[in-house]
Amino acid sequence: MAIKTRSHGKEKIKSIFTVPDYYKDFVCKGGDCRDSCCVEWKVTIPMNQYFLLHGLNCKKSVKDKIDRTFRPFMNPTPERYAEIVHNHNGDCPLHKSNGYCLLHESCGEEALPWVCRYYPRGPRIDLAYEASCANSCEKTLELLFSNDDLIKFEKLDLVFLMDKPKDIIQEERKLLYEKVRNNIFAILLNRPFLLSKRIIHLGIYLKALEINPNIELSDIDFSFEEPKKDINESYQILWEIFDDLYGRYPRLTEQLEGAKSLYINKDVNSTYLLARESFELILPNHEILFEKLLINDIFFKQFPFQKNFSVWDQYIALCGTYLLLRYLAINLMFFKRTKDDFIDIISKSFTVITHSEFDKLISSLYKRKNINNINTLAKIIGI
Repeated sequence: MAIKTRSHGKEKIKSIFTVPDYYKDFVCKGGDCRDSCCVEWKVTIPMNQYFLLHGLNCKKSVKDKIDRTFRPFMNPTPERYAEIVHNHNGDCPLHKSNGYCLLHESCGEEALPWVCRYYPRGPRIDLAYEASCANSCEKTLELLFSNDDLIKFEKLDLVFLMDKPKDIIQEERKLLYEKVRNNIFAILLNRPFLLSKRIIHLGIYLKALEINPNIELSDIDFSFEEPKKDINESYQILWEIFDDLYGRYPRLTEQLEGAKSLYINKDVNSTYLLARESFELILPNHEILFEKLLINDIFFKQFPFQKNFSVWDQYIALCGTYLLLRYLAINLMFFKRTKDDFIDIISKSFTVITHSEFDKLISSLYKRKNINNINTLAKIIGI
């Protein structure tokens, strides 16, 4: 049973949470992080935390830095009141050279803004009591990829400061969420099938779910005719979709440009086959790595129960995410050689995928190209 107390406008929730098996081992890398979340990221804080920070009793030198670090927006809201103002290096002014936080060091963990205190953790208390870590954090991926075992889930006693859910969710929907989630994991963890086929099986299941929310996996015919794949045609489609991402997200734009440069004035099919062969030599267990990061992302986002986003659009977004990550990894890893390089590509991509409206955008881009059903998705999902 959850224990709730009030603290700074949020509820302090102490309860048993379902977590992925790596969760208990997570510890921030601090100064050892290759791509710190303190650098370049747009971080916002709510109004009550802004005034809490400015009322802290601390040394004047620290107080002066706090005053310069957090700036109110021109048109603030209670939830999005102020932002961190980065210095000329794109770094948070409170981020010390050793990788640790001056605010944390001087005033304790309780003084940290919630986003800084909990990231990359993502607790949920609406559909279920769950917590996991975001794929945008390299430490999360290092823990995920530390072995080739299937992801397992366990129970932990955890405490979070959280907003109380605005809507009361019926018990029936919570039970449906648990059942659908378990079925999704059963499909995606069925390793005798290639991951690309498992993703298509997931789409078949979600289509069946639209007709009958209580359908059992054993009642579904998962057979489908494998379409003939054309690398050149598929890459032309992907490039047209990715072109609409240019400029929207600098971190993705940089990687997309690097990946596409491999194909300038070269035959697409032969260049792709060469890049894929190189990728598979460096990471022979790549199917397991992609499987794990997709499972973790699905758990983190509560797929396919995201709000204001249809189940099928969420599925298209999942396919779009997988295709983007595979495209970037295969082609950028042609210039790289280690698992750390792969982790950096993936974590950098997820700084956009997880922390923006990317899912809704990529879903709309695929639908605009009429890549929005099992047949059209299957044609490019396995490249």
